[in-house]
Amino acid sequence: MAAEHRESFGERTGRGGAWGGAVSKDFPAGLAGFRAGSLLAGYQLVAQVGAGGMAVVFRARDERLSRMVALKILAPALASDSEFRQRFIDESRSAAVVDNPHIIPVYEAGEADGVLFIAMRFVGSGDLQGVLDREGPLAPDRAAEFVSQVASALDAAHRAGLVHRDVKPGNIMVDSAADRPDHAYLSDFGISKKVKAPAGLTGTGQYLGTPVYSAPEQIRGLPVDGRTDQYALACVAYELLTGALPFERDDVLAVLSAQLSEPPPSAASRRPGLPGAADDVLARAMAKVPENRYGTCQEFADALRMALGPTPSDQRELPYPGTSSDTAPLAPRPRRGIVDRLSTTKAWTARHRLPVLALAAAILAAAIVIPFVLKSPANSPGPANSASPAHSPSPVSSPSYSRAGLDLPSPYRGNGVLSLAFSPSGSTLAIADGHLCLWDIPATGCTTASGFTVENSVAFSPDGKTLAVGDINGGIDLVNLATLTITVTLIDPGSKGVESVAFSPNGKTLAAGDFNGRTYLWNVDTGKLAAAFTDPGSEGVKSVAFSPDGATLAAGDFNGRSYLWNVATKTLAATLTDPGSRGVNSVAFSPDGTTLAAGDSDGRSYLWNVATKTLAATLTDPGSKGVDSVAFSPDGTTLAAGDGDGRTYLWNVSTKTLAATLTDPNSMNINSVAFSPDGKTLATGDASGSVNLWHTS
Repeated sequence: MAAEHRESFGERTGRGGAWGGAVSKDFPAGLAGFRAGSLLAGYQLVAQVGAGGMAVVFRARDERLSRMVALKILAPALASDSEFRQRFIDESRSAAVVDNPHIIPVYEAGEADGVLFIAMRFVGSGDLQGVLDREGPLAPDRAAEFVSQVASALDAAHRAGLVHRDVKPGNIMVDSAADRPDHAYLSDFGISKKVKAPAGLTGTGQYLGTPVYSAPEQIRGLPVDGRTDQYALACVAYELLTGALPFERDDVLAVLSAQLSEPPPSAASRRPGLPGAADDVLARAMAKVPENRYGTCQEFADALRMALGPTPSDQRELPYPGTSSDTAPLAPRPRRGIVDRLSTTKAWTARHRLPVLALAAAILAAAIVIPFVLKSPANSPGPANSASPAHSPSPVSSPSYSRAGLDLPSPYRGNGVLSLAFSPSGSTLAIADGHLCLWDIPATGCTTASGFTVENSVAFSPDGKTLAVGDINGGIDLVNLATLTITVTLIDPGSKGVESVAFSPNGKTLAAGDFNGRTYLWNVDTGKLAAAFTDPGSEGVKSVAFSPDGATLAAGDFNGRSYLWNVATKTLAATLTDPGSRGVNSVAFSPDGTTLAAGDSDGRSYLWNVATKTLAATLTDPGSKGVDSVAFSPDGTTLAAGDGDGRTYLWNVSTKTLAATLTDPNSMNINSVAFSPDGKTLATGDASGSVNLWHTS
């Protein structure tokens, strides 16, 4: 959209920004006396950089500290409203202490000369609206990165009890430099409100918000919370991807009507090449009912990044998802029937024999590890003949084999391998990467099941007859492996998405770790809910694991803690807090049950003594970007830690030393690791959708 069109539309619908993105041609009433050279509360006004219907923004010099700031001055009519004045000052001060690198630093907020003002860091390179005006629609990976950064800021504000209420490109400052990536700052918290406070008009009759980004509950004057900001962020994401607003109309009333009642138009139809999955993600974030949106802004941002497919930025460390404690549970999406969810025909692929790989003599002294690659045809480069790094126990060559049926159609291509599990016999590897693949070993044939939705986790029952498949919609399908039919679908109450599933050792109970912060225990025989454990202060259960005796269930949480639940009494037995944690991604019990490993996004694997509930060891992955998955070898001597740096680290459990480093041929994040029952094979799944089989001896 051209800048001229944006300005005229902004005048009609009110899209003014924090500064540098203003669209109003009229100086705000009562502020005409403020010009370059004026002094306000110790700030020397240097130059006007923005103006809107309610405020004007100057680049100003702080005379006390000799620094440049952005000084926003609000219209006197707002200062005359005592309730608004006090809230503005309180909320600006609250925003100033929110600890997040993507919230614009606030230096001061107050009242002087009959006006309210707020002093912030000055970002000379402008705002996101300016980026859109100059460049038009952004590359999907760049758009996803902006959305993720702003989501991080919003979730931090929501945890502090603040709702921004005016998220838009003009309130997102972009610090740009040639030698580093763009850095987004969310600004303009001066009109934020406490969570659950009423929305709508102020006592002065001013509508606080921007109609083209306003959620239905905000328009109706209903209570607002973090999901209100998520709706606005989704509108911004739509605009970044398409260059157009989701609800672009000729006047404000038409915009408000569309926000209240119309579904968002397809972004993929406006920009050919965007995956259809992006439409699903945007539609959920812009749901008319807040309860049907994502639990947090970061959850939305991560889902959008996944839907858009792998990008170079996916290999960078991402902000860890958090949730707002006040958000209501999401209603689960309608589940489909067995016929719709699973094809009735087995889609067997052509069989390929795996050739024998020669080993270089130089690596015989190290742990010998031979990888075979199971890979989507779309990503398969064919045989690779380049030598492995000298420090790695990888073989000299790493041939690649096609995994037919996983040339994934949009929206699934790009999810990467999310979960791996070997059958008890070791003859089958279950792979969840948007589709469900059952890979025969060693015959290397793949049976695919259609109709699954971004599967997060898979687990075999101890007898190998049933596969549990947990998905992002909040359900767990129990698949009869003899007939490849779904026998029952279990729906987690109030679910936000099943992150992990695990069978108890006797196979009678299934645990499901949910993003809503709860772990559900299901009776496998009856399909009935047996218990629900709520992690204290939870931000979402990422991983669950039963102890070998089935008496204890471990739940690894996004809040950096592993909770140990007594299954019999359904009580909390212990809370294990990872030092310096950024979130527990994976938990695993040692085969003897004495040790619990917790893989953390801080790049460390923590080993806990289960009996004493004390930390036994900290294993730090070299060059780590975060441990996404951990698994003990069947004999308990080795711990595998799959890392975001594209490597799997093998640790000697007894000596607590690094035994080997396995480097992913695609240099992609290692999302999942699993040992075969005999311990001779380690499977690693990466973010490109490839699975590597490392044969050990």
